[in-house]
Amino acid sequence: MTLFFLLASRRRRTFWQRAEEAVPADPAASVVGRARTIGTALYPSTIGLTILTAVALPFDAELAAFLAGTIAGLGLGSLWFGAEIVTWERQRGVRMFLAEKRVYMR
Repeated sequence: MTLFFLLASRRRRTFWQRAEEAVPADPAASVVGRARTIGTALYPSTIGLTILTAVALPFDAELAAFLAGTIAGLGLGSLWFGAEIVTWERQRGVRMFLAEKRVYMR
């Protein structure tokens, strides 16, 4: 269910609309590394859910299983969206970079 909501969200559609309007990035602009980007994407949702799952496990196994399923849905959604971005970049021969409310390409 989590995967369905991620793939059908307005936020996702808005992202792809912005991607089609991407502007060239300044070659001198600094780019954040992949490790920091991944860390930012994981916090707080995935890390928070993992902690809640670990806390819930000794008290309520069903709740922990539900939370684990939610984490799996987030992971599958991220994998799907990442594959879409890589495909989009390869088709256009560019790299995508995000800033506040703006999409750039290089």
